[in-house]
Amino acid sequence: MNPPSAADVLTDHIVQQLGQLSTHLSQAGPQEAARLLERALVSEDGIFNGVWDLVISGGVAAQRYAEDGHFPSEVWLALSRTSNALGGLATDTLAEQQEALRQIASHPASDAPAAAPAKAPALVVRGRHR
Repeated sequence: MNPPSAADVLTDHIVQQLGQLSTHLSQAGPQEAARLLERALVSEDGIFNGVWDLVISGGVAAQRYAEDGHFPSEVWLALSRTSNALGGLATDTLAEQQEALRQIASHPASDAPAAAPAKAPALVVRGRHR
């Protein structure tokens, strides 16, 4: 068996760190959670944009390999669609909330909210049906 490549080790390390960050975020208070979310998901040099760049790079590589017959064209198309969807999320959904996250992160935490916050509606997750 071949030893893992440097890229394999790097990937494993990043996945492990993302898991640790997710655990930390799930236990964070509101101010820290807002700061982490803004930094990781909304800022230009955050994790979300890093993943988006990775998907774009994967699409470029998949296009090259699809054109020479090493990859099925469906892989390239799937990565292209994914990068477009991530771009839409970044610009249409997450960016709209950046200022709210910054405000929460910059205000000292209090024992109780000043006013009862509006209850967030339940999220509906739709699976892809074939």
